[in-house]
Amino acid sequence: MALHSKGGVSLNKLVLMASLLMTLPATAHHSRSIYDEEQTMTLEGVVTEFEWANPHVYLFVETTHEEGDPVVWTIEHGSTTAMKKRGWSPDTFVPGDEVIVQAHPGRNVGQNMALVYSVEHAGVTRLGRGDPDEALSAIQGPPAEADSLSGTWVVLQTLMVRYFSEPFDWPVSERGAAALASYDDLTMNPQIQCQSRTAPWFMIFPSVQRIDVGETKVSIHSEYDAIERTIHLDIASHQDAEPSHQGHSIGWWDGDVLVVDTTNFSNHRSGAARGIPSGSQKRLVERFELDPGRTSMTYRFELEDPEYLSETVVGEVQSAYRPDVEFAPIPCDLENAQRFRGG
Repeated sequence: MALHSKGGVSLNKLVLMASLLMTLPATAHHSRSIYDEEQTMTLEGVVTEFEWANPHVYLFVETTHEEGDPVVWTIEHGSTTAMKKRGWSPDTFVPGDEVIVQAHPGRNVGQNMALVYSVEHAGVTRLGRGDPDEALSAIQGPPAEADSLSGTWVVLQTLMVRYFSEPFDWPVSERGAAALASYDDLTMNPQIQCQSRTAPWFMIFPSVQRIDVGETKVSIHSEYDAIERTIHLDIASHQDAEPSHQGHSIGWWDGDVLVVDTTNFSNHRSGAARGIPSGSQKRLVERFELDPGRTSMTYRFELEDPEYLSETVVGEVQSAYRPDVEFAPIPCDLENAQRFRGG
C-alpha cells in the first residue's frame, strides 16, 4: 500500500498507528465503537435466522438467559464479500443449527448485539474476523492472466481501508475539520439510508468488482451494495453534466493505462471519508494499470476537494484477477443497514 498527501508528506505515523490496531479490519459500513472489542463473550444456542445481506451479514442465535428465559442475540459479521473470502456462503447456517459463538459484546447491553469473532458448528470453527486475505484461497483458483482490464477482480485488503473508515489524520480544511468533529455515526452515516459510498472509497473497499471495457465506455460494478459506475470514453469534457452520486467520469488511454477524470459530484456527508463531506469542488483522477504479470491490477487515485481538504490525498491498492470467482452483486438492504443502531 502507498498512501500520502500530495507533495511528499509521509503518513508513516498514521500507518504505524493503524498497524497496531489491525487485529480487526475496518471494513464496516459503520464505526465499530458500538462494540467492546476488549471483551469476548461465548454464546451457545440455536440459529433462528442467517441473513446473507449487505451492508452486513447477520446471524441470529437463541440462547437461554440467566433466569431461564429464551433470548435472541444478533451477531454482526462483515459484508457478503468479506464473508465469502472466508469460505462462508448463504447456506453456511440454517435455522436449527446448534452453534457456539465467540463475539465482542455491544456496549448497549439491552440490544443483545455482538460482533462476531468465530462460530463453531458440528465440530468446525469458522473465523469471522481477522485478516481477510488469509482466507482469500477460499474463493480463488490458480493465478490467471488477464487480457485486458475486463473481468472479475478481487480488491485486496490494505491499511487504506482503515484510513478512510477512521480518518484520524486526514489533511482537512477548517470546514472539513468542523464537519469531522461534529460527525455522529449513529445519525449522520449516509449508509444508514443505503446511500452508498462514492469513489474512491468504494473503489478501495475489499470487495469483488466486475469491469467491462467497451469502445465508448467502461463500466465498473461492485459486488458490495451493487454499486455501478460509467466512464465515458467518447466524451472530452464534463460540460453540461448534471451532478450525481458518483460524479461524471471521462476516460482515455495512456498506452495500456486507463486514466479517468471525475467531477460533478453531488454533495455527500461522507464523500471523502467517514465524517468528511465532499461537495461540488470534489475532483478525482484515477489510473488503472495491469501489473507486469497480468494477474493483478494497480489502482491509483488523486482526490482533491478545496472545500473540505487542505491537500490532495493520493493512494493505491492492488486487485487480483479472479475469473473463477462468481460475481454476485447484492444491493444494500435498508432494514439491515439500520440494524446496528437498533433501527
